[in-house]
Amino acid sequence: MKIPTHTSATQWTSATSKERKVPKPASEEPSSAKRRSTQHSSSTQHRITHWFSSIGIEQSALDYSTQPSRQIAQYQSLREQKRLANLQKIMSVALSVSSGEQSQEQVDPDWFHSFISMAENIYSPTMQELWGKILAVEVQRPGSFSLRSLETLTKLTQRDAGLFSKACQLACRRNSDPAPIIITGYHQQPGLLNALFPAPAAQTQLAQFGLSYTDILALGSMKLLYATEIETGLLDKGASMTLKFSTESLTLEAKSRQLLMTYYKFTSVGSELARLLPKQKSEAFTAHIKSLFTPHFDVE
Repeated sequence: MKIPTHTSATQWTSATSKERKVPKPASEEPSSAKRRSTQHSSSTQHRITHWFSSIGIEQSALDYSTQPSRQIAQYQSLREQKRLANLQKIMSVALSVSSGEQSQEQVDPDWFHSFISMAENIYSPTMQELWGKILAVEVQRPGSFSLRSLETLTKLTQRDAGLFSKACQLACRRNSDPAPIIITGYHQQPGLLNALFPAPAAQTQLAQFGLSYTDILALGSMKLLYATEIETGLLDKGASMTLKFSTESLTLEAKSRQLLMTYYKFTSVGSELARLLPKQKSEAFTAHIKSLFTPHFDVE
């Protein structure tokens, strides 16, 4: 619908030459800005009432002075129904996960009841799927997930989980280290020759692959990633390492002396949760790593 524009003070009504021309009052026609503001306010109010009605609170029933016990009972009943539905969905996901080799050890009862008290408040379908997988893995291999990981997970939104998924897509494991890392580049240790010749150095362009520095800081605040870069030990000429990405492995062998690789490392909580996410193709990023490291590393 086309919104009519505001009539300015310089526009005049049609009149005969003898009639006095007076401007049309602005109050007679609302401005488009005012109308947009009203529509926005209406939309916001609709959203607010929608979310409150989903937990049994209606705008028409804000005065609880009449029959307060009935209102409270209705609210509590609806809350419990939703929590029960959350657990049922998570249980359904857990039952659908294909079982692998199982340990003879039983799940710790304290772990299970702590899991239930947290999981009952997970409403997002995406997060419910993640919690269902956690339960399935823990039953198969007790001790796979700590309560600290679960507590961290309760604070993550669906958007946070999407950001963490991006980080996992760019991550790899170096040699036999179980903690995933995200490579940020390499450089040569400063020395006397650096004043005469440029030192080997390169940096990965993580932002081009959907992970900005702000994202790194956000993952750090979630306790999923250490937000400070870490360096490897010195890599002398001929030293090699294997990088295992989700769908590909690369072997790097240093061509120069005194090289250092830099990276961000997943925390223990991040490492546990990373195992739950499906493996995603990372050919574009591994190709970027190959191109970046080839001048000073043999890459296979």
